[in-house]
Amino acid sequence: MSSAVTMYQQSLEDVLIFLLFGIGAKVIILLVIRTHPPKVPKGRIILWYGLGAYWAISSLIQMWPTMAVASAQSLQTHPLLHALAPFWGNHPVANTLWSIVIQMVLGIVLLTERENITGRIALILSAIWSFFLWIAGENWGGLTHTSASLVMGSPGAGFFALLASLALLAPVSLWTNAKVPQWIFKLLVVVWGLGTIWQVIHFSSATAWQPVWIPQVDGAEPHWVIALRHGEQVLLEHNALVINLVLVALMILMEVLFIIPSPKALFWTVLAINLAAFWWLGQGFGFRPAYGANLNTAPLLLLLILSTKAYWRKVEGQKQMSSRLSA
Repeated sequence: MSSAVTMYQQSLEDVLIFLLFGIGAKVIILLVIRTHPPKVPKGRIILWYGLGAYWAISSLIQMWPTMAVASAQSLQTHPLLHALAPFWGNHPVANTLWSIVIQMVLGIVLLTERENITGRIALILSAIWSFFLWIAGENWGGLTHTSASLVMGSPGAGFFALLASLALLAPVSLWTNAKVPQWIFKLLVVVWGLGTIWQVIHFSSATAWQPVWIPQVDGAEPHWVIALRHGEQVLLEHNALVINLVLVALMILMEVLFIIPSPKALFWTVLAINLAAFWWLGQGFGFRPAYGANLNTAPLLLLLILSTKAYWRKVEGQKQMSSRLSA
């Protein structure tokens, strides 16, 4: 294991030098050639930059030394990552480095090339990479396994990243008339509702929560994450029913707030509590070893809701007001 880590660190240094030169060249180009992106709805801007930041940060997390080793030696036992493990395990260092480079390049391009041809090409590649991670790295987001749970990241970070990429590839006109925000938000409401129902049915016992902590996998996380999550493991072993009841109550409340008009402070507070619980209990703060999209689904859910919810309801209200005035 130590030799694999050493090889990984040496190779990572070469990759970082390459990325630093690339980033430096990009910064120089931006300083010399200044362009102003076209005006587009605010929600689209949030989603564009948010997706770029998501890929860049996931790339940084993927650099953690034990990621390559964990993927080679233990991730094949993980029910949500079983499909890709044999292929990944043959060349763990090279595959991890490729994952780092792909995500970092996607992040940099999306953060610097908004609403132009280069940015759109990056969105297409983002969609392809997301789909690959979803079907291979996440085994369809874990939907084929009984441990599937919105708390643990199902239907998958790849799914939500693919959704974000496709939404940004849609014409700006579909954002201006709020069609895309409406479709995305309504889909998220359905996903949240189904996730809540499954949480009620399946996660009231400690046995159902076992995939939250798999020693061979989670042992590769940074030490401070392991320390924080150890308390979570103890709590779930002894109070699974109570914790699940609290989670379900929070998820039901969030579903209600999705559907009916509610004060902004209440909506965002309850959403933040839900997503923080998901990210802590089931997603290891984004540090669980993975093949990509390491931040997991909670940040993507927040990003998608933030970029769509307020915008399409605002446009919907404006349409209702204009129809009343015309009447």
